[in-house]
Amino acid sequence: VRNVEVAAEQFEGVVIPPGGVFSFNEIVRDVSSANGFEDSLVIWGDRTAVGVGGGVCQVSTTVFRAAYEGGFPIVERYNHGYVVDWYGEPGMDATIFTPSVDFRFRNDTGSYLLMEPVVDAANGVLTVNLYGTKPERTVTVSKPEITEVLTPEPPSYVVDETLAEGAQNQVEWEKDGMTTRVTRTIVENGTTRTDTLESQYEPWQAVYLVGPGTAIPESAVTP
Repeated sequence: VRNVEVAAEQFEGVVIPPGGVFSFNEIVRDVSSANGFEDSLVIWGDRTAVGVGGGVCQVSTTVFRAAYEGGFPIVERYNHGYVVDWYGEPGMDATIFTPSVDFRFRNDTGSYLLMEPVVDAANGVLTVNLYGTKPERTVTVSKPEITEVLTPEPPSYVVDETLAEGAQNQVEWEKDGMTTRVTRTIVENGTTRTDTLESQYEPWQAVYLVGPGTAIPESAVTP
């Protein structure tokens, strides 16, 4: 939650000029402890690990949804490596990793946009408001179409010498891999246009840490 607050504060009063491209990383810059970010869970390669800035992607995802549902052209966007439940339906998330993985959109309204983030930490709600001259457009976003579902490998059991025999600690949770496609329909000034947002998620294997001598299921994957 602290990382969400620190990241969201950076967007107070951000103005995007007509035709300008908003860049998440240009605003947040360095996600580091020196800039007030704390350790939390992040996706690191093929594992969830503790790293600086975990939670910042909640902010990038919320900014993405505001821009996407506002009908703005998406210039750059990447999904997470696997389906993360707290982002809701798959296909509507936007990950960032400074400085190489960014989220960007273009202001195509012909007027200035003012960004206002609102963090309600007590209720766990983050809102991003975009203020400007409202274009004569309506935007409809479809439910995600899910295809190419991939089942992850059986759970992996890793011996942890710090645990007692029989002890078991789950550190990764099983998630199906899949491809999702979300269709956006924009009606503006008598014309209709559509675009499709495609996301590919890897299957994610459950992982357990176990104490030495702990019985491991025969179907399990062991390193």
